[in-house]
Amino acid sequence: MNSRIAILAGLALALTACTTVSVPTNPLQARWNGKTAGSFFAAYGPPISDTSAGGTTLYKWRGGFSKGRSCSVELTVNDAYRITNIRAIGDRVDPKGGPSHCETVLDAAKA
Repeated sequence: MNSRIAILAGLALALTACTTVSVPTNPLQARWNGKTAGSFFAAYGPPISDTSAGGTTLYKWRGGFSKGRSCSVELTVNDAYRITNIRAIGDRVDPKGGPSHCETVLDAAKA
């Protein structure tokens, strides 16, 4: 009985650890998920807005201005100030199939 409780407790702990950072599905997430928001903002500048809700903060950032192009992303940050998700909301796809503008600007093209 005690071993069952220990196994269930271990499984529950493992599952909660899995939910803290989204599984990367694109180069931006592969590069930034799990990193500190401070390192992102130090490298690329401050966010343009933030909204807090339930232990997370949603930051909106815009930058990478070049020849009429820019990059806009939303960063979901947990209470430990770690990025749990990053999503491009304004990006330009490379017509030749290369990395998008945001992937290039935010160092995700080489991740």
